[in-house]
Amino acid sequence: MIIDNIKNYLQDDKTNEFTSIINEIYLMTEHLNLTYPNYKEWFFDKQVKGCYTPNRNIIFIKNNNHIIGVSCLKKEENERKICTLFVDNNYRMKNIGNILLEKSFEFLETTKPLITFTEDKLPMFLKIIEKYDWQLTNIVESKYNNELKELYFNGQLTKKNYKQELIDILKQLREDYNKNLEYKDKKIK
Repeated sequence: MIIDNIKNYLQDDKTNEFTSIINEIYLMTEHLNLTYPNYKEWFFDKQVKGCYTPNRNIIFIKNNNHIIGVSCLKKEENERKICTLFVDNNYRMKNIGNILLEKSFEFLETTKPLITFTEDKLPMFLKIIEKYDWQLTNIVESKYNNELKELYFNGQLTKKNYKQELIDILKQLREDYNKNLEYKDKKIK
């Protein structure tokens, strides 16, 4: 088995290998379109393009030149997330998921990353949840799929905090109003 990551294939001389690996990973995970609408767009537009930055990576395991497991990762200041974790059905229960997790933890610099999955996947994750003491932090109805609840472990999806932006807008409005009053005062005198 070979453990690798997509960042090793971002050089110009490895374009063909990069394309081949990305296509194989997508084909391996394309069934996720059934549970997560727009998975294909997310995968290519966010995850793959994001690998050209320090914030995203895709770790994969090959056996006999065939990808058997993949972990798509996002590492930002306020969010460390395993976006996709998948092991080929023929290689489950053979420690592949644990190897992917350990490598993911190295990249994310935490053993408690945000991870979400549908309720039907819970049995597959129980041993991992117990081993790493992951905490269920939210259950969302119909997040991606009307039929299944989305379970959140170790945090929430990052949402933009508009509070500071609103405060800044109000400050600017107050300054503009005060300037306008001063101008009118000067004009009257």
